Amino acid sequence: MNKTRVTSLIERKMADPAYRARFEREYPAFVLEVQMLKALERKRWTYNDLAKAMHTSKGNISRDLSAGGIRGASLPRLRRMAEALGMEFVPLLIDRRRERSVLPRIRALAAL
Repeated sequence: MNKTRVTSLIERKMADPAYRARFEREYPAFVLEVQMLKALERKRWTYNDLAKAMHTSKGNISRDLSAGGIRGASLPRLRRMAEALGMEFVPLLIDRRRERSVLPRIRALAAL
């Protein structure tokens, strides 16, 4: 019996070098956005609640946490968001030669 392996949509897309490069470049921002949204859920906060805690407008929060907007947020703004959510924002540089061994451990510690 000949078994044909069916490739998933993501596997087919990742085979395209341009798509893969964009995915790898933007994935960390996606992960950060998900972390922020999960923190909001844990606190049972709305965008309005976070805006009040940060002394800003709901529109600013919506811009930062909707449709990849977090990529445009400044580091001080991300730090303020994290602090308002009771978290610590830790920007981190990792040597690419050690990335494959270090990142999984960091993700496990951050409970991603």
